[in-house]
Formats: sequence, structure tokens, C-alpha cells
Amino acid sequence: MPQQRLYYEYVNQKLIPYWYVLTFSPSELNWDKHVFYYDAIKPFEFIGRDEYDESLNVIAIKLSDLVFNIDLPGKIGIHLNEIRKRIEKKGIDPAVINQLIIPTPELDNFVKILPEHRKINFIIQD
Repeated sequence: MPQQRLYYEYVNQKLIPYWYVLTFSPSELNWDKHVFYYDAIKPFEFIGRDEYDESLNVIAIKLSDLVFNIDLPGKIGIHLNEIRKRIEKKGIDPAVINQLIIPTPELDNFVKILPEHRKINFIIQD
């Protein structure tokens, strides 16, 4: 599962979110799949904007790149096909992407749609 972080900065003594960043381990994203699902939940790990690691390869994603499936509550899907097309148009190999980022202003709308609580399903076997 990707590491989820919300990068912020204090402006006029208010906490202002700037980026929601998903950081993936090498080969975690299978770009041959149509959609990648992960568990997303608030609160995130909050990190100061000045601590963002610029050495990792990143691509911005849009709210329209996200998939919500009623059969997978608490999970968010990322439409990899659309993102891969944008990456390849820039002449970049998708395999080198380590991070996906949702920037402001779409971030405000994204945070509102996240589940407040994680739901865990237990399977009881007889």
C-alpha cells in the first residue's frame, strides 16, 4: 500500500494543505492494470511542505483520475490507463514514477470525499 502524506504550510497561522502525495515502493504500481486500488483514510501523516522529497519522480493526478467502486468501500482507485497516457505523451517511462500527487486546489475536494473511519471486514471460518 502506498505511503500517504499530506504536505502543508502555515499561512497567517492557519494550516494550509498543499499536496496529497502517494509514495510507492519500486514496482508497486502495475501500469498494465487499468486501476490500482488502495485504502485511503484520514487523518494522514502531516508533513511540512519544506520536507517534501523532490528527488523522487512524480506526476500530478486529477480528481477525474480517481475511481470509486461501491463494491470496494473505503478504497480509492487510481485510473492508471489515463495517467499512463499522459506520462507517455511526455516521453517518460511510467515505471520510473515513484509518487502521485494531488495538488491544490483539487486537494480540498479530495479530502472531503475520504472516509472518516477505516472499515475492517473479518472473516470467521468454521
